[in-house]
Amino acid sequence: MPYKLTLTFCAAVLALISLRMHIDPAGITAGEFPYAQGDAFDVAVTIRRLIASLLFVIASITFFARGIESVKSQQSLLNGCILGFAVMAITVGIMTVTQIANLVIAAVVFSVLTALCVFSRIKVNLNK
Repeated sequence: MPYKLTLTFCAAVLALISLRMHIDPAGITAGEFPYAQGDAFDVAVTIRRLIASLLFVIASITFFARGIESVKSQQSLLNGCILGFAVMAITVGIMTVTQIANLVIAAVVFSVLTALCVFSRIKVNLNK
């Protein structure tokens, strides 16, 4: 997958997740943390809104970074995406396996984004 298309796809996925989290943070929290109640639930909803805003920032940076022309810079950016998405995939995967939260979809999404960035990074390296 070409570099620009990969970053566009990653930005779009992150923006959609962010939008979904902004629209219904309570619904997402209830689905992922079914046993949260009272103040814990309210704090989780607030944190969900903060995470949604952070995801939008990352989506914006990723989208506008598509214009980078230098191969070295493209490689560095893709390395950052690979590391960031992999850490997210591992974190939500561990939370799902240990039954802290139900984040299977998030684990799959971040694993796919990691794989796409790895393949794009390999392609950028081959085109060097």
